[in-house]
Amino acid sequence: MNRSALIFALILAACTGSSETTVKRLNPEIVIAPGLMSFGEVLRLYPVTQTVQILNAGSGALDIVDVQLKVAAAHEGVFELSGVDELERISPGEYAELELTFTPQEYVHYTARLDVESSDEDHRFVEMDIDGTGAKGSTPDIKLSSGSIDFGLVAAGATATQYFTIYNAGDGVLNILDVRLEDGPFSLVTDPAGQAIAAGSEFTVIAEYSPADVDSGHATDLVINSTDPDEPEVTVVFLGGDGGDDYQLPIAKINCDAIAANTPPKTVVMDGRESEDPEDTEDTEPLDYAWTLLDRPELSRTSIRNPTEPAPELFLDVAGVYQIELIVTDFNGIASEPAVCVADIIPNEQLYVALSWDTPNSDLDLHMIPDGESMWGCMDCSFCTPVPGWPAAWGTPVYALDNTSGYGPENINVMNPQAMQYYIRAHYYADHGGGETRATASIYINGELIDTMTASMNSAHRWKIGYVSFDETGEGSFHPDDVVESHPAQSCPDC
Repeated sequence: MNRSALIFALILAACTGSSETTVKRLNPEIVIAPGLMSFGEVLRLYPVTQTVQILNAGSGALDIVDVQLKVAAAHEGVFELSGVDELERISPGEYAELELTFTPQEYVHYTARLDVESSDEDHRFVEMDIDGTGAKGSTPDIKLSSGSIDFGLVAAGATATQYFTIYNAGDGVLNILDVRLEDGPFSLVTDPAGQAIAAGSEFTVIAEYSPADVDSGHATDLVINSTDPDEPEVTVVFLGGDGGDDYQLPIAKINCDAIAANTPPKTVVMDGRESEDPEDTEDTEPLDYAWTLLDRPELSRTSIRNPTEPAPELFLDVAGVYQIELIVTDFNGIASEPAVCVADIIPNEQLYVALSWDTPNSDLDLHMIPDGESMWGCMDCSFCTPVPGWPAAWGTPVYALDNTSGYGPENINVMNPQAMQYYIRAHYYADHGGGETRATASIYINGELIDTMTASMNSAHRWKIGYVSFDETGEGSFHPDDVVESHPAQSCPDC
């Protein structure tokens, strides 16, 4: 039937009042499975991947307009979503799959949300909640004594020997799965492939360079694959001949003074952009950056955000010493010697107290109560009243950090405290599965660490840490109590 005939037939049916001719609308219907994605407990730094299915349960084609993974800025990179670029239209009865990978960086509970916008008019926006927890376990961590080995000038037919060391800086066994080295003038005397390096141990790799000629330099990569979860492949560059003697390594530089000038809690930008590449004389090739937080204060739970960027961020969550390393790699794959920054972050408040603990899913809270006031009262500096209305003669308090998901830290600062006593308390407010926890508190007076104390606590326990007293000259002293007792949670005051 041609188009004109079809139109005539439809008009005729309408004129005769026929009730048998109907037009069925084709509607898409979006369904996301699973409705909730929970990764459970995953060993820190180990990636786990699960599949998200987006189904079209309707009768019409389903167009995917937008897909977004919503994650807190501090947890960027913990959840990674793949397959979005290929996701456009889903036919009726068909489905598409996305891969969601969870790689916990710390021993904390993480949450995220997947938002999908589609052409389903009844459910244009659908969401899927995501969660997972970083769990303690044995994690290896591969470190190399050097990223490059220079054998120097060697006569044709002669052999030179050099070595480097593979360290396991983690707390689990490091297995070297295999190594790759192209055939040529370089060879391995001791092959690390198949080695199991215990935590804190090392393996020495001995290599030889035997050039058949000395007309030009030689360079090749030794690639090492291991069970290190966040760095499964590392490279050592072998150099020999003319190319080795004159090669200038890149130079890593950290603006350490800019980091050390800050006070906690504060997010700082670590600047490595002054790093140099002497071999790139025209300044056209970018350097690769690898930042590592070698050490942090005992109460700190921080990590480097975007550690492969020239100027990544670091949240200085508590006072203490942070040790930061930067290694840059040039366009030839040659790594610099490590640049290390040791920054002692000192509070500028005269009274500074921080609290951390060793379990997830435990909500501990810090309290500071001036002499003569009561805990849970309006003058108690806590999560209830983060900036209580103290008289100016008492000083200026700030509840600077609050953590409800586990580990901490929490922090209270008092600027210009006066000649009185300030009582320090920790309270186990809620147990969401963390159970018994070991709490640690540090007390700073006038920028100096006075004491660090620990205590075991269970839910509805209060730890009377002690009190700090100041005299008229501004000198302060800490008087420990160190008493753990039952103390049920109370409601926040209506101040």
